[in-house]
Amino acid sequence: MSERKLAVVTGASRGIGEAIALRLAKEGNDVIIFGRDEDALKKVKSDINRFDVFCDYYVGDVTDVDFVNSSINKILAEQNKIDILINNAGIGIFKKFVDSTLEDFQKQMDVNIYGVYNFTKAVINQMIEKRSGYIINISSLAGKNSFVTGTMYATTKHALMGFTRSLMLEVREFGVKVAAVCPGSVDTEFFSGHKINNPKLLHSDDIAEAVSVILRLPENALISEIDIRPANP
Repeated sequence: MSERKLAVVTGASRGIGEAIALRLAKEGNDVIIFGRDEDALKKVKSDINRFDVFCDYYVGDVTDVDFVNSSINKILAEQNKIDILINNAGIGIFKKFVDSTLEDFQKQMDVNIYGVYNFTKAVINQMIEKRSGYIINISSLAGKNSFVTGTMYATTKHALMGFTRSLMLEVREFGVKVAAVCPGSVDTEFFSGHKINNPKLLHSDDIAEAVSVILRLPENALISEIDIRPANP
């Protein structure tokens, strides 16, 4: 029986991050989850424990580089590896540019870009050293397209796509696989603050399935980007 892999998932207290964490656990991976809502993380951890895998959680801000580094160093000291990093944490503030503020823009850049940088930087060297690993960034179709009220958010996701594509080219020679999953409209609390239960929209489990597809590929293959959208919006 092969050794279980250890996955780290950010923004895992609800929505897409929760679904990915549960899917990874269901498929036999140990999972460590990050988020800012401790009560929600405890619930996700309880759900993960049903799959008889190891789970722990860390409460903090992905933009706090000291928190990220100390947390990842602790995980590496205790578990000796991180095989999978899912950079899922993200925020969106949707306004026309004339109504935007620099603070709005900075908040999104901090989480959507610097948060990804912090976690990726913290795990990448040990992946290169052991010549294996997966880094999957949950981006958006907004990382490839434009829309009204998306000036700030789309900018961060376009930047994330550039980061992902370039990093993939840099580290693939070391056996480290980097990919982006780009969802369209997903029925989560992200946009409206609550689920709207529209059966035509994507669901969090659909994004978790896309992540699973990337992880299940043979060693010699990589899907570097997945666009996933409602079939009939």
